[in-house]
Amino acid sequence: MNLTYQVEDIVRMADGSLLSGQSNVAVPRFVIDSKSVGRGDFFVALPGERTDGHRFVGEAIRRGAAGLLVSKKIPDSLKLAEDNRVAIIEVSDTKKALQDIARAHRKKLSPTVISLTGSNGKTTTKDMILQILEDGGGSVLGTQGNLNSQIGLPLMLMELTSSHRWAVFEMGASQRGEIASLASMALPRLGLITNVGRAHLEFFGSLEGVAEAKWELMDSLPPDGIAFLNADDPFLMARRDRVRCECLTYGFSRSASVRAESVSLTPDVEMTVSLRGRSRRLRLSVPGRFNASNALGAIAVSDRLGVGIDQIEDRLRNFKPSPYRMQVQVHPTGAILIQDLYNANPSSMKESLISFVESYPEKERVAVLGGMRELGDRAEEEHAALGELLGGLPLSRCYFVGPEGPWVRSGFRRKNGGDSLVLCPDKETAARQLRPSLVEGTAFLFKASRGVKLEEVCSLLMKKPEETR
Repeated sequence: MNLTYQVEDIVRMADGSLLSGQSNVAVPRFVIDSKSVGRGDFFVALPGERTDGHRFVGEAIRRGAAGLLVSKKIPDSLKLAEDNRVAIIEVSDTKKALQDIARAHRKKLSPTVISLTGSNGKTTTKDMILQILEDGGGSVLGTQGNLNSQIGLPLMLMELTSSHRWAVFEMGASQRGEIASLASMALPRLGLITNVGRAHLEFFGSLEGVAEAKWELMDSLPPDGIAFLNADDPFLMARRDRVRCECLTYGFSRSASVRAESVSLTPDVEMTVSLRGRSRRLRLSVPGRFNASNALGAIAVSDRLGVGIDQIEDRLRNFKPSPYRMQVQVHPTGAILIQDLYNANPSSMKESLISFVESYPEKERVAVLGGMRELGDRAEEEHAALGELLGGLPLSRCYFVGPEGPWVRSGFRRKNGGDSLVLCPDKETAARQLRPSLVEGTAFLFKASRGVKLEEVCSLLMKKPEETR
């Protein structure tokens, strides 16, 4: 945090009451997982769908917590806290209190905050911006892991210090109003929307619903802010006139402020970037047309922040993506395994498959897929559409793991009618079926929602056959 807070400060910021402990105890860090509590930490007891953090306050105290933020009085824990001189702050709502504390902390600091949202690509775009801005002196802070939610973002905001010149935060949402809430905490000056895709349809209902939810970021920008929009996304371009501050666009469209031309995808991306009347040939260390789009967004933001094109070029050429985002692994046989497994929705599935086909034209291409989650009553329709997409792509063979397989097969047969789609009931079966195809000259794309854990198939394939028996 760098700024030093004491219990009395947190009581005031959270509008709470001190039930026990001393008001002058320092608060170095907030933690929401009792197993991660270290000596001196402040444990926030959050209620959840599966469990309630109040059940674990005793464990937090035993692990050395110096304070607790609670919304329930728990007599046994209160006695334990008093015995261990642990401060207890009671509030009406612990999640809201955490957000209020983070909001108050953010207002005390003045970094340039860049916030990103979008159905696909926001994490990779964020990582690209971070790696471009990084100067080795710790002047930039960025979202870690999946801390982009109503709970995660406040925890990230509490990491802000006066030494941070820039902060780059992702904003995720599963219902309307959430991005507006996140923006009210982070107070971004720069905002970027990567795209509007068929993600979280269970919650948003339609692409228009998704677009309106993402647009809350644009509505949150101040008059002196800067908006960045993907010029290739029709839902964003249809709303461009609603932007109330400076607006820059990026993409492959000739009208984009920052655009790519002469794009090569075999397999790493090379493209000529036109930027403020200048052109530069750039090479990325990751495959996929969608990664070219992500890079254009990162270039647009970084250039506007005053970063030179030489530094941008160098950082993108050496860019390292987060795990499971078009992560390339070479099997001992020479086969290439591409894991794009952080998440999947109909839009990202299509982008990944098409980029895979474009990036490896000289190889035998095999798609290994799993289910897409959070589609609600659109699940059968969207998986059948995936089958139709697969049936029209130049793939040597397709494998699908999971219970949605029959839906995929129905669409595949409508489009293709062949027998190159193999349904696998589990990951072990998929690994056994795939192993004979592990030869040099073959590329495999693995894509599924995070909950499917399709990376376990890759782990089995990387082992020797006798090690999997």
